[in-house]
Amino acid sequence: MIVAAPGSSSRLHGPAAELTGGLFPGLAVNHPRSLWHRAAGDTLVLCRGFDIPRLVSTGVVDIGITGYDTCVEWSFASGAGLVLRALPAARTSFVTYCTVTGRDVRTIYTEYPALTRAWLAARADAGQPRVVPLRGSTEGVIRADPHGAGVLLVTSGETMAANGLDHDVPLLATDVCLATRAGASPAPGLIDVESLPLLELPSFGRDAVPRQRERLRGVGGGA
Repeated sequence: MIVAAPGSSSRLHGPAAELTGGLFPGLAVNHPRSLWHRAAGDTLVLCRGFDIPRLVSTGVVDIGITGYDTCVEWSFASGAGLVLRALPAARTSFVTYCTVTGRDVRTIYTEYPALTRAWLAARADAGQPRVVPLRGSTEGVIRADPHGAGVLLVTSGETMAANGLDHDVPLLATDVCLATRAGASPAPGLIDVESLPLLELPSFGRDAVPRQRERLRGVGGGA
């Protein structure tokens, strides 16, 4: 079995390392630049968290451990969902819409363009703002644009508040989760996949992945 987890540059490396460290003994003493590890015939690959859903979907790895937000964004963007399962809570954050109260919002800056478009499509009052993809640290850009808003990953909210963003709407809660390919049954190994509870996609975007519900039914999930 091949397991992919976020590398050391990822915000989820710590929580993922806590989960995988007990499964791959000696992980902490390996060379700091080593990105793969073996234990009891299984392999751990460290990579970018955003790449993990694609690696799982294409069958390059059997199991991915990454953020629920990352899996949702990939599923909405590709139209091909994964089977997502909950892991013990580690670092809960929120994907949040934020702006300055009273603004006429015309542009939304975000690292979640597909998720943002799905959320906008589900809102009758959303209008048609332009969605501009950016890779994080966008609070300053949002504040500088008098017609700007953002969909951001927020943990403490301190950065958002420090940049004068005083209107926020949480879209979804996110934490580390486990992803497998639809229709695949990973061989028994270090992780008992079947014992973990299933996670659905957010209700506002399920139409973006029309096969997701059938996949969940096929593995005993929700309706």
